[in-house]
Amino acid sequence: MTKEKPVIARNIRTQKPVSLATIDNILGSARQVLIQHGYASFTTRRVAEAAGISPGNLSYHFPSKNELIQALISNMLDEYLLNFEKEINIADKNLTIGLDKLVEWLLDDAITESTARTFRELWAMAQHDESIRKMVDDFYDVTIERAAMLIAQNQPAAQIDSLREWVHLLAMIAEGAIVLYGSCQTRVVSFERIKKMVISLCLNDIGARQIHSESML
Repeated sequence: MTKEKPVIARNIRTQKPVSLATIDNILGSARQVLIQHGYASFTTRRVAEAAGISPGNLSYHFPSKNELIQALISNMLDEYLLNFEKEINIADKNLTIGLDKLVEWLLDDAITESTARTFRELWAMAQHDESIRKMVDDFYDVTIERAAMLIAQNQPAAQIDSLREWVHLLAMIAEGAIVLYGSCQTRVVSFERIKKMVISLCLNDIGARQIHSESML
């Protein structure tokens, strides 16, 4: 029998400890429901069915649909930050080392069915629910800031404002990839061709920023 993960989380309402495996199951099921059925049919009952638990058990962990969505977005943020930390592996003073892998990973991830459909549905939800709009906006703000700070940790000489601009540019390109290639990867200009152009553009830009920063020291 597989043992559940150690208890390291607490219930939102009661603050009683709960198993992380239970939370992972609920959040994974919630994302699948969002992907398969869309925001219009996203209900806590449907998530409970997908997770194999009762609606009452689900509400014990997440008293409302908005709290469930907030936890889902927070979980996605954690996943993205872990991947940023993995991809930003800068070994020496050349800022572009590791960033090419970061750009490639971000673009490849953007057009996967899971990412494309998840973000499309979150955008749709954000248009109809102010609290979800704020969650999504905060998701982008935190992700961009953390990415810039992770790069800055490896490059203390780099200007943080310049790094923020670079990460904003990369985020905008990645979100555009979801719209343009997330549901259709057979366009006149192939995704692979665009990806190579974006990598070249981003690395040339960050390289120019590095040279500018060093010249100011």
